[in-house]
This record gives sequence, structure tokens and C-alpha cells, in this order.
Amino acid sequence: MPDHLNNVFMDFITFNENHKQSVNLHTPYYQLGFICSVQALPELVDLEQWLSYLWLDGVDISFDNELQAAEYAKKVLTLVSEIQNLYQQAIPLDNLNSGQWLTEQETVTDHAIQFATGFLVAIELFNDQWVLVEQDFNTQNILQTTILLLSKLAPADNIDQQHIELLAQLPEPVEILRILPQLLSNLAYNAGHSAAQNAPADL
Repeated sequence: MPDHLNNVFMDFITFNENHKQSVNLHTPYYQLGFICSVQALPELVDLEQWLSYLWLDGVDISFDNELQAAEYAKKVLTLVSEIQNLYQQAIPLDNLNSGQWLTEQETVTDHAIQFATGFLVAIELFNDQWVLVEQDFNTQNILQTTILLLSKLAPADNIDQQHIELLAQLPEPVEILRILPQLLSNLAYNAGHSAAQNAPADL
């Protein structure tokens, strides 16, 4: 496998961990989950419509200088391009290294929780996009499966008893993290194809 495929995801994480603006940004794995989610939308959304969500609530996008801004933008765009290439071919996001998001006791790490949270937040923010493919049973099935499995990794604080019982019936975290790279790619692939089929024909 080409070297660039091995480091794009981790390069983005490492860059964020050492970035001077990191105190104003969501955690690196939250950003990664959010970006993976946005790129899975049935129709691609312009960068300007979602970039600000990578920053903490109430914090404006700002950089110390143009070079710092350019470096961050380059990392984001490189990651976006890589994710899109994988999604378009339904290739699993193996370089997330999600199998490593477990402790020795097989409970999920903060990385898993942050990634899942970022992914779920983006689904909610851009829910109107998913409505576009609500008639596609296969895509909706994958979407609901994704939401449920990610919700088990990062359950909401105000979860009710019925939801707790539902999550308890789902696979264990080790199994969720094993299938996650292919599941996310399948979601994006099916969503994109469904949206294309449902798009109105040009007159």
C-alpha cells in the first residue's frame, strides 16, 4: 500500500496535537469523526459550510498568521481528498486504526468516544441531507446501524432506560471497532449512489 495511505489520518491527528490553535479546536479525533461524517453525506457540502464546526462553541476561526492558516487548511483538504477517494470505491478506512481504540479491559478509549461523537454531531447538523435518501431502504438501514453502533461507543448523557436496553443488545465495542472502517465507507458509498439516482434529470 502506498505510504501516503498509511499516514494521512495519523498525520492529521499528530498535526492537530501539536497545533498552536489546538486549545480553540475540538479534539483531533472529534475533528476526524466530524470530517469523515461530512464526507459521507449524500451530497458533498462546501468546506465553508462545515469548517467552523471544528472549533469549540463560541470560538471564532482565527490563526496567528497566514502560514498557520495555510498549514491547517492543507491538512484538512488532504484528509478530505483521501476520505473521498476511499468512500468512492467503498474501501474501508483501515488507517483510522480503530482497532487500537480499546483499553486492555476492552473498554473504549477517549479516541473512540471523541470520533463517534464528532461523527454523530455531523449527522445531526446535516440531517436535511440524509432526508434526501430516506426512501432508500439500504442506505437508511446502514445509516441507522451506524448511528446505533456509534451511540454505543459514545452514549448520550441523558439516555433513557429503553435506549440503554437497546444498546446493551448491540455488539461489544471490540466488534464495533472491527467493522467500523468498512461500515462508514459502505454508508458513504451507498448514500452517494442513492443521491445520484434520485437527482432530477436535466431538462
